Amino acid sequence: MTDMVLVGIAAALLLFLWWFLAGSKKRGGQLSSFVLQPGVTITSAPLLTEAEVLLYNLMRMTVQDHYLVFAHVPLWSFVSVGAMGNARSHVLSHMALKRVDFVLVHPGSRQVEQVVQIEDETPRPHLSERQRVIESVLDAAGIRLVKVQSQKSYTIPDLAALLGLEEER
Repeated sequence: MTDMVLVGIAAALLLFLWWFLAGSKKRGGQLSSFVLQPGVTITSAPLLTEAEVLLYNLMRMTVQDHYLVFAHVPLWSFVSVGAMGNARSHVLSHMALKRVDFVLVHPGSRQVEQVVQIEDETPRPHLSERQRVIESVLDAAGIRLVKVQSQKSYTIPDLAALLGLEEER
């Protein structure tokens, strides 16, 4: 009987050792260093288009006393999803790879208070689901969404009115 117990303990130890070593090999393989393959080239690309830079600069001048302005911000980076298990995964999977054009961040609280999205005059159908997700998340988070038209020229007073800052200027 004691021989059977010793054999069982030895087998369990061998199984544990095998499991531990096999797991460490897998983890070690995942930590391999990143190497660019021959023939792959990476170059710097502009972050903003010329129109986005013009709007960004105008927005900075308009909100300089009220907000910090950031461009092309991933949606998941400024909201918190409070759900468990599959519900949280479901929401995060819909938010993945979605970004907003500009965020206005209160410098004291560091919270995003407004999001500015640039709308094309001709809506593209493949972007409508993306926009619905963004709008739903912003609404649920209590973050104000302001839409500006891509082909329209704005002045500082125009933009201040859109952002709800006209009384304060």
